[in-house]
Amino acid sequence: MVDPVGREASRRGAEASGPSAVLAYSAPRSGFGDEWMTFLPIGLGFLQAMARTRGYPCRLANLSGKGRKEVVEYLRRQAPAVVGISMFTFNRKRSADLLAWAREACPGAVLLAGGPHPTHLAREVFEDCPQLDAIVKGEGEVPLVEILARLADGRDWRTAPGLVLRDGETPSPPPLEDLDIMGAPVEHFQADFLDDPGQLSYLSTSRGCPATCNFCNTPEFWGSAVRFRSPAAVLREMRLLRERHGLTYFSFRDDTFTANKLRILELMRLIQASGMHPLWNCQSRVNLVDEDRLVAMKRAGCEFMQFGVEHGSERVLKLLDKGTNMRQARKALELVRRVGMNMGIYLITGIPGEAWEDVETTAAFIREVRPHDVQISPLALYPGTRLFDRYRAEGRISRDFFRGTGDAEVFARVDAHTEKALRHLERAASAIKPKAIYTPEDFRAQKAWLGFCAVTNLLCGEAAEEAGNLREAEAEYDELVAQEPGNPWGFLKRALLRRRTGRDAEARADLAEVLALAPGNPEAEDLARAWGTRRGRAWKAAQGPKAAMKGAQAYLEREGS
Repeated sequence: MVDPVGREASRRGAEASGPSAVLAYSAPRSGFGDEWMTFLPIGLGFLQAMARTRGYPCRLANLSGKGRKEVVEYLRRQAPAVVGISMFTFNRKRSADLLAWAREACPGAVLLAGGPHPTHLAREVFEDCPQLDAIVKGEGEVPLVEILARLADGRDWRTAPGLVLRDGETPSPPPLEDLDIMGAPVEHFQADFLDDPGQLSYLSTSRGCPATCNFCNTPEFWGSAVRFRSPAAVLREMRLLRERHGLTYFSFRDDTFTANKLRILELMRLIQASGMHPLWNCQSRVNLVDEDRLVAMKRAGCEFMQFGVEHGSERVLKLLDKGTNMRQARKALELVRRVGMNMGIYLITGIPGEAWEDVETTAAFIREVRPHDVQISPLALYPGTRLFDRYRAEGRISRDFFRGTGDAEVFARVDAHTEKALRHLERAASAIKPKAIYTPEDFRAQKAWLGFCAVTNLLCGEAAEEAGNLREAEAEYDELVAQEPGNPWGFLKRALLRRRTGRDAEARADLAEVLALAPGNPEAEDLARAWGTRRGRAWKAAQGPKAAMKGAQAYLEREGS
């Protein structure tokens, strides 16, 4: 395939000098202390990789919690030709502040905003951000590189494709069909105000979603045709993360990780054959999993899977244009439990047209399927969704819709029903947790079906520890170490258990094995410092999602509730 940014830019080489860019993100002020919200968006890593592989210096900056003075001083030191701000609906106000400070620091720089909020609400964003030069529409890799190329050659950057300008637009480039040409973020990662390598464990292997849910802007932003990175490219990124940072846990944040069955089976084959023995999690749709995929995924290290079920009522699913039904949901979730992975579901309430009977049906569904984790959010309105467009067409959304609300989300339904439904479903989810735990009989059935599987041993060992059966737990970890001596997870779990039972020398020996297998592993390094076998500043590893999505909490704690 022809490189859409041209061979000339490619020939500059990754180390060549050219106009530089700083791509920045900040959580909203309300999220400065939230570890989940302060993570850099994954997409910034691909933008950086695309720019640097084509010879343009590019740094990322996590400016969460930074004040005006610190941001201005930082940008002045960097003196970039381009400053790009990653803007979402939830951080729109903070992003406007960053743009103002960027203009103060870099009067001659090109100031860009990218992301779903400015893409779908360009006119309002221009009005709120007078310093802003242009908005990058949707996929940003080609526009960014083309802007840098024009600056390097002394041409007018405003002719680059994929831009919304104050006085018009430029044609959008075709979507990248070969996502591998972007490179892997880990190969080019240079970020300021970030010292947690766990940031890199969040991976994206595709773009787009085959669904057309009316509350989601993914189809409008990325397109409904799903584009994929190749299995070989994904495995290479995982291997580099293991070699450079010791990472052994990954989180695939694709909207629909399992969309292409043949691709998933090939990726699972490669992961199993790699000898890396990672653990990981992912998310998908209930109509896009089957026994072949789930078994292969568990054998390749998947220990936790999340599904956007959204609701337990068939009627409400149709209101959301979800494109799935409860038969598919029950079948998928039952199969996940039978295969033996931890299971999470996303649910939405506060939906126009939702009745209390629908809420009760959803609570009953939670009790029936017994998920290990439930994330419940009120329905929020986002630009680029058909629900937002409908509200605007009906006159329920004015042009000032997002201006008087700070950085807060704007919910579709603010009433006593929504608050009552959130609390009711949260109680149902909390009550079911003890019954969701896999029993010894469940583990025996999983072992009889799948034979030896590292994830089964790990989950069985954790369950035994939770029940106080420490000998049984250690036996599970012993078997894992014996079966897969190259798997750091058996040694890590056994080290923690041995430390817990006072066998410090044995625990340290196991920890040394982890560090030999995965040098630099953040969790093991942290433990080594805590146990006195390492010196230096510890960091808190970010392994896997924190399961702290704040939709319900934000709603219940909103001003004036």
